[in-house]
Amino acid sequence: MKKFLNNLYKVKKGDTLESIAQKYMISSMNILLQNNVTPKMIKEGLILYIAKDSN
Repeated sequence: MKKFLNNLYKVKKGDTLESIAQKYMISSMNILLQNNVTPKMIKEGLILYIAKDSN
């Protein structure tokens, strides 16, 4: 459970999908697929699950 909680990210004001992806060094598509969201849904307060690419 602790590992899962460490992979959560709360979107902050000014964040974009690209900036979040860059911060965690993963693809923006990966974030969208992992969270079943669209780019328009990335808004302040949204909690995203972030798991690194398995490469």
